[in-house]
Amino acid sequence: MPPQSASQKINLRCDGYRTWQRTWVASCIDLSLMVERPSMEESIKALQEQIILYIQSVLDTDDKESISYLLPRPAPFREKLFYQLIAIACRLKGKSASTISPTEPANRQGIRVCRGSAFNFNEEYPLPQAA
Repeated sequence: MPPQSASQKINLRCDGYRTWQRTWVASCIDLSLMVERPSMEESIKALQEQIILYIQSVLDTDDKESISYLLPRPAPFREKLFYQLIAIACRLKGKSASTISPTEPANRQGIRVCRGSAFNFNEEYPLPQAA
């Protein structure tokens, strides 16, 4: 992997919620990625892995002009609205708990958990320099 530049980072907004089937859905609205797992911790970890794989696959292209169309890759308006609703609920009813997630490769700005059924967080991911 090429050396990383401190100035090249992407800030991603993520959220999640518990479904009526007792599984957890985590999503990244800036890359339009979503995962579903049995626990909150597993969903966060799986989303982080999916984000890293997506960024790596986008940057590993010969068509460098296409990168600006794929990073970011915004989610539909409905998902952005849902993210905002979760963020508001978590700010009003939640508490910051950055220790609940597994070790991450990014700079987490704190996970807010809302009544044990929803969460949101922002992360910065470093982007490798273009070759």
